[in-house]
Amino acid sequence: MVVKKLLDEFSEDVIRAFVQKNSDYYLVKWKLMANSGSKISWNWASFLFGIFWMVYRKMFLYFIIVLVISYIVGYITSSISSIINLIFMLAICLAFGLLGNYGYAYFVYNKLQELKLIAKSEEELRMLALQKGGVSVVAVIISIAIIFLLELIVIGLAVSSSSYYY
Repeated sequence: MVVKKLLDEFSEDVIRAFVQKNSDYYLVKWKLMANSGSKISWNWASFLFGIFWMVYRKMFLYFIIVLVISYIVGYITSSISSIINLIFMLAICLAFGLLGNYGYAYFVYNKLQELKLIAKSEEELRMLALQKGGVSVVAVIISIAIIFLLELIVIGLAVSSSSYYY
């Protein structure tokens, strides 16, 4: 399991350097997960903020993947029922809440593996982790602006293709 590998292969100092904000919270959660062998561990921030939590934690590729999937599923289910859309959104929120800590551990492990290939020492790895990890409020603001623009484009396309537009 990736959580156990993360804790076994990297020192707490390196993990803390990468995670930075709330590193104590994540280390406690990950240790509990590693001991139980479970991928499930509740995270209120990931439940409530979803893709914006991912961006805040610099999980940009995951953000793009979830955003694209959400748009595709939203497009498919939009003509079916708003109840189905609501159920889908609730399921996504629950998945984020239940699997957020595991997903973040997976992300941290992979990033630290990449940095380990570059670093020549534990101290250099810690410094690289400090530079590449952490959180970004600016990225959250930019992602909100991007989603807002995407929504404007989608609405514009929907209105322009509507027969009632004339």
